[in-house]
Amino acid sequence: MKRLWLAILLLVSLVAAESQDRPVLLGAHRAGRVEVFDADTLQPLGSVVVLPNADRISSASNGILFLRQGLPPDYKGCCALYAFDLKTRNMTRLLQPVLGITVSPDGQHVVTQRGNIGIEVFDAHTLRPETSIPRSTAPGIYGLSFSPDGQLLFGTSNFPSRAVDIFSFKDRRLVGRFALPEGFTIRGAWVGDAYYVYGYRKAGGELWRVKADGSELETRAQIDLPHAAPECQLYDLGVLAAGRRLLVFEQFGGKGDRRGRSKDVPGGAFLVDPQTGKQMAHLAPELHFAQLISSADGKELFGIDVGNMNWSSVSLVRLKAETGEVLARRELSPDVWSFDLANLSQELLLSSATQARASK
Repeated sequence: MKRLWLAILLLVSLVAAESQDRPVLLGAHRAGRVEVFDADTLQPLGSVVVLPNADRISSASNGILFLRQGLPPDYKGCCALYAFDLKTRNMTRLLQPVLGITVSPDGQHVVTQRGNIGIEVFDAHTLRPETSIPRSTAPGIYGLSFSPDGQLLFGTSNFPSRAVDIFSFKDRRLVGRFALPEGFTIRGAWVGDAYYVYGYRKAGGELWRVKADGSELETRAQIDLPHAAPECQLYDLGVLAAGRRLLVFEQFGGKGDRRGRSKDVPGGAFLVDPQTGKQMAHLAPELHFAQLISSADGKELFGIDVGNMNWSSVSLVRLKAETGEVLARRELSPDVWSFDLANLSQELLLSSATQARASK
């Protein structure tokens, strides 16, 4: 009887281990593959063959991956939104062309845009179109971000004007709009329960805080980062939150990569106090990030380090968010990559190369 109970306990523990979600990094690259990496060791776990020219990836908790990919056989800057089901290996084209991909916090919806013609919404399970937010309500081209509870959808717009638009996602209606000074390029990120908007131009930047309920745009803070680009140079900056910290980093590997015009351009990310705008630290200045992702608890960062402009030297790195210390590093194949951090159950993890199946 004792042996029987031990066998049952072992079986239960094995089933529980199988059902537990595992943090992984999903990497899409233009060779036409999605690669899966362990979030701790960065060891590869598997891969799947998709369509060529994949350049962006987001994931939902149900095992649906949303990919932005070029339209084969010709890729001329036009791209489509695809959904790839890890369970069935089916790939479904949802919309074309699209700009970005944003999945709601509960994993139930995915939102995107085809330009400044409104915001389009899909059910992340059925992949059917839902009620969109029309252009009359959402006239901008946005960087989109849900509030942590998923009730509000925040959009930072650089075109046709600089603004922060706030929508009730359930009602698909505008609940707040804040105009920002012209001449800035603006980016947005959630830090805790507040949404911060970072605007930069020439050699300086400013930071605004939007209350979580969208009721007020609070007093701005000045941000003066060292090693800023000269006034005559274009450059791209990204912002993200790591716990209660705000990070500002120059983005490399794109058209705004300054290394084609200047030598010894420093990289890394600046840790900024979101309340005052004061720089607290310069993390990993030797790395040149194309993308940065924070872990759920904000203690670690995952970045794509591009050694040169043509992506012939690319690495995936895991760092401490507080110090920038590199905890793990993995060299990637030369290509343009995009990553997402996901929690997947064991049965959804890919253990070998697989061919995706097209689905209408």
